[in-house]
Amino acid sequence: MNAEVLLAAARNLAILAVLLLVGQWWFARVRERQQARRRVNARLGTGHDIQDDEREARLAGGRFERLLLRAGLHISQSTLTLLVMVVVVATLVTMVLAKVWMALLVPVLAAGLAWMLWNMLYQKQRRIIFDSLPGIIDIVVRSIDAGRSLEMALVDSLREAPPVFEPLSFRLRSAVEAGRDYTYLMDDFAELYQVPPLVFVAVALRTSSRFGSSIRPILRQVSEALRSQQEMRREFMAATAETRMTAIAFAVLPVGIGVYVIAMNEGFREILLHTDTGQKMLMVAVGLLVFGIALIMRMIQGVGRG
Repeated sequence: MNAEVLLAAARNLAILAVLLLVGQWWFARVRERQQARRRVNARLGTGHDIQDDEREARLAGGRFERLLLRAGLHISQSTLTLLVMVVVVATLVTMVLAKVWMALLVPVLAAGLAWMLWNMLYQKQRRIIFDSLPGIIDIVVRSIDAGRSLEMALVDSLREAPPVFEPLSFRLRSAVEAGRDYTYLMDDFAELYQVPPLVFVAVALRTSSRFGSSIRPILRQVSEALRSQQEMRREFMAATAETRMTAIAFAVLPVGIGVYVIAMNEGFREILLHTDTGQKMLMVAVGLLVFGIALIMRMIQGVGRG
């Protein structure tokens, strides 16, 4: 590597650092203006009644906060900026040391890995909610049978719930203690995770709060249906275990065989990595492998988890 290449790389890195600093400063200014506007509106009043404010109750405000809440992630603005900077620097370094098409793969792979991680955590949160919901409903029903109100029964049932329920538990307890309507929080929580039984419970709570109907029979039926569905799901997963293992093998073996062939055959490796035709073949092969693995893993995730 000669001095001109190093000088060009240093210049590009300096320009990138300046652009990142300007972008971070602009983002901080926008956030400050939004927070100041919200404080002014809260102090002066927005002109809406309390019922309208309760209808807009949310567990998280912005879209990015709600996206992180779905996966149970806690990422600050500085951490996010640092991650973006690392990806951009890696892209620029790859562009200097290798070819442009390799550099373009860096942000694509980073975005793909980020989406896969988020989706995996999000599905894990949904499974936790689905598995723990019958126990929470049983606690609510027992508390109601013991003479407690529905609001306090919900608060008590969420105290020992898994961490995924912590945002809902905190906001729900605050709403009950302040005497506000809490059903909109349940609706928002159900909208975040899209678990059908949870959506049904939220609708039942809204109906009971609005029309004063008894909710105990509905909660009992939901709990029994969930336990029956979980039992059938366990039996189905046990029956399809061999099929899922075969699918995983089909997803992993082609990658392992390809890596082994490239590593053991030096001539094939030289042609594949250092010629235009070989690089095109490698790009097509990697794209097809990624698509096939994603398709197979998606099918595996859908078995018994609908």
